[in-house]
Parts: sequence; structure tokens; C-alpha cells
Amino acid sequence: MNFVLRYLSTSGKARIAEVISTQEQEHPLPDGLVCLEDLAYEASDGSPLAADVYRPKDKSAAPLPIAVFVHGGGLFVGSRKANRAYAELLAERGYVVFVPEYRLIDQTDGIGAISDVCAGFSYLKDHAAELGGDLERVLVIGESAGGFLTLYATALANSHQLQEALDIEPHTLPVRRLACFGGMFYTGEFDPIGLVYRRTMYGEHLSDEHFKQLIDPEDPRVVSGLPPMLLVTSGADFLKSYTLRYTRALMMAGHDHRLIYYKKGKELVHAFPSLHPELPQSMEVLDALDTWFREL
Repeated sequence: MNFVLRYLSTSGKARIAEVISTQEQEHPLPDGLVCLEDLAYEASDGSPLAADVYRPKDKSAAPLPIAVFVHGGGLFVGSRKANRAYAELLAERGYVVFVPEYRLIDQTDGIGAISDVCAGFSYLKDHAAELGGDLERVLVIGESAGGFLTLYATALANSHQLQEALDIEPHTLPVRRLACFGGMFYTGEFDPIGLVYRRTMYGEHLSDEHFKQLIDPEDPRVVSGLPPMLLVTSGADFLKSYTLRYTRALMMAGHDHRLIYYKKGKELVHAFPSLHPELPQSMEVLDALDTWFREL
């Protein structure tokens, strides 16, 4: 890990721990919900991983639609525990909410993080029935860096070329819709994000031209493996150019997608729907997301 990411990781992890502690002390689990914490499984290399599941207590309506939520944090900070409030809102809408863990880049690289998300998808596929979830209705939501991870984990299941290039065992979770809030889609370019991340995320793979083509999310072999997408950004989102650029790419490819773009509102910061679910605009996004998904 380079010195920039090392510094951000050290300072950011302390802040995330504080956020999680505050949530646990001040915001008890709402009545009517249950949280199954620390469900253990393994990464492809045997590293321990875990997930939390939020769902309505009443199982009489099962099987329920499934919402997978993958947190952000730039791959160097973040925790599955940090977005508990958003997971609870989804569960109150009648979803089984699966929140998986992935290793950060002080423990693995970008490919390892994608592989970890795939491992979480595989665990969910195997245990959906006992969790009360309906595998015919699976929505995946990625926040910021989680948008990048979910995009590739989802596309990989439908692309042998991606599987071979990344050397990741594919999952078989049938993802029907993918939503990304402020997605950190472009990680291999010579922009500020790429200059910080490229070498740490991909290392020696960057000398492989075929690999470099496939870490461009606009590559047809990536786009063709994706389900319909919902993309959300705002004028105050420091990564809004990524979302707007990827929306144009999906449009040019004729890929089914929708864009929600709030041009004004300084409070609508990066990945606001899940980072600040208390905002009225965040609730509007949640309503739109729920309606869009239930069109299945």
C-alpha cells in the first residue's frame, strides 16, 4: 500500500469505529426487525469473512426479496457495520438485507476484494432459503467503492473472460438488478483516483494489455454481463463525473439503466442515499429504488 492510502487508512478506520460505536449506543434495532450478526464464511484463499443479515421478524411472508448491500470507503476504510441505518430501512421495506464483508487493501488487492464479494454472493446463494430470501428477486446495491466491487462481481458471473483475467471462481447468485450510489467505477486510469490506486490494486497485472482492457468498466465484455442498473449521484458528489460518464457508456451500449441526478444541494454529498439516509432526497431515492426493483 502506498503512503497516501496508508495515511488515509489509519485516520479513516478510527473515524469508522467511532461511527459504529455511536450507532450501537444511540440507535437500537427497530421493533419488528431481527439482525443476524457475524455469519461466518471464507474467502477463496481461506481468509475469514462474515456478513450481517437484517430482516423482518415475521417469517410468515417469506420468501422475501433480497437486497445485498456492499459498503464503500475507498477500499481502505469502511465496514459492513457502518451502514446499519440504511440496512434497517431496506429491511423495514420487506427485504432480507445481506451485508457482506470484504478485505481492505491493507490486507489484499483490488482483485482480492472482488473475490471476497463473490464469496459473499456464494454464501448467500447457499443460505438464502434459511434466511427467508427469494433467489428469484435479488437486488445488489453498491456504495462508492462498493459500486466498483459489485459491478465486477456481478459481471464476472456472466463472463468467462473476466473469470480468467481476474482468476476468480465465479458465483452463481442470480442478480436481477444492480444499483450504485456514487460508484467508484474507474480505477485503472491516470486520473487522481487511478494515480493513487492503480499500482496497489492491480500490481504486476498492469503489464498485461488484456487485463487493462477488462478493468475498464466500459468494455463490452463487462457491460454485457450486467443486469439493468440504477445509478445515483449529485452535484456535490466528488465522483459525479464517474457516474455521469458511465451512464453515457451504458446509453451508447444500449444497456438498460436509469439515472437519478440531483444537480443542486450541498448536503447531497458523495453516496448520500446510504451515508445520509435521513435526508428527504435519500428517502426519494429509496422510494424510486424500491419501485424500480419491484417492477420485476
